[in-house]
Amino acid sequence: MRLAVIPFLVLAGPALGATDDPPPAEAARLLLEKAEAGAARGQYAKAVNTYEKIAKEWPQTPAGQVAARRTGTSGYVGHVDLVRNGPSRNRVDVAIMGDGFELGQQGDFDTLAKVAPRNFERHEVLEEYYAYHNFIRVNLRSKDSGVDQHGRDYDTALGAFKSGMAQGQVAVRPDLVRAMLAELPEHDSLAIVFVKNGDLGTGGNGVASVGGRDPKTMVHEWGHAFGGLMDEYTAFTGHRGLVRNGPNVSRTEDPEQVPWRHWLEARARGVKVYEGADGRPQGAWKPTTNCIMDVGMDFCPVCREAMVLRIHEFVDPIEGSTPPPHGGPADAIHVDMKLSVRQLEPVEFRVAVMQPKSHGVTAMWWVLPEEEAPRPSDPDVDRTLKDRRDRGPLPPIEARPLARSRRPKGGEHSFSVDPRDFEPGRYRVVCRVIDETRVRGSKGPWVLSDPAGLLQSERTWWLSLDQ
Repeated sequence: MRLAVIPFLVLAGPALGATDDPPPAEAARLLLEKAEAGAARGQYAKAVNTYEKIAKEWPQTPAGQVAARRTGTSGYVGHVDLVRNGPSRNRVDVAIMGDGFELGQQGDFDTLAKVAPRNFERHEVLEEYYAYHNFIRVNLRSKDSGVDQHGRDYDTALGAFKSGMAQGQVAVRPDLVRAMLAELPEHDSLAIVFVKNGDLGTGGNGVASVGGRDPKTMVHEWGHAFGGLMDEYTAFTGHRGLVRNGPNVSRTEDPEQVPWRHWLEARARGVKVYEGADGRPQGAWKPTTNCIMDVGMDFCPVCREAMVLRIHEFVDPIEGSTPPPHGGPADAIHVDMKLSVRQLEPVEFRVAVMQPKSHGVTAMWWVLPEEEAPRPSDPDVDRTLKDRRDRGPLPPIEARPLARSRRPKGGEHSFSVDPRDFEPGRYRVVCRVIDETRVRGSKGPWVLSDPAGLLQSERTWWLSLDQ
């Protein structure tokens, strides 16, 4: 007896009950990205509604947990670049926030947020290094528009309050500012906060709080928040405790001990030791009588120097280089690569540099035998530095540079090495860039003392010349 074989067809397809819907975590992530993109386009109410939906439907997913943080009565809505001058890894990222702006008032804040970059562009020092900054608008919604005072509390995103200073200058809670900054993909812990119903301003520890939109107030508070500068006025604004030394304030009148001693030695015009600073007429001294940290509109030479150095704690004067480091990122702080040259054609090296508004940065080139070359720092360590002060000053090079250039077209310095000019052996090609801060129209450099070598940077390559 033969058994009959009955063929059957197996159809490929989804299992019973399967759908084309993405898994919950992916669905929540995609919807969160859509809400954030909408907020960047000004769709603030829609973004908030979407956050609430994600938090309700997918509370256990990573996106649901992010959305849940954004569903309170006051909090984060979204962010967008106002000005993007370059990659965050080599710029000062300044977050522009508002406190006391309700969800329906975000358009008013959007208009006000544009004031900050314009104030930088119109100010002597900040304008010169404007290209070294990015500005990110961070939209926050507040349930109320008030400023905490006299025992009355308001529900706002950053908890704005009248400080205990004599004039009731507005301030915000730094912990809440940090929480809002944490919503960004990357940041430098720096923020300028416009408080809707605040007066005057305060600044410190990376946060400048501003009531209103007065340019001088904003720059003055930014000097506190970013530059670590102290008040140079004598008017009493509240008890401050003992006088502290700062870049621009001294607790002694001894010219040998004031922080700006090097400016006195250079006999800089207008820089002396004047009594009256830090909100007190006696017992504190300042370098000038005309500074934005007091009654002036611009930074005095001492404060200007501090601001320029602070910018360079974040920004490397070299943006990139070619040939790129072998096996490493093109933005490595120090390049340590081997390049074998068997042909006789010249090899060209290039560095792209940062470009201040009115002056150039100088590049110097060496080709040094291995035994004469300074030891390079560890490129893996350099790439992880957040504060460029950690690198320390570059070691000196005794030999004269083979080439020097100051303001190249397109912001790139180049140097060509012809192997026929050198004996066989192993060499180190070194390019060092320095911002000498010789700004057009200025009688001298803006920076006289740079102990950490912040204004300098270098790129290096190994060059092996065969027989």
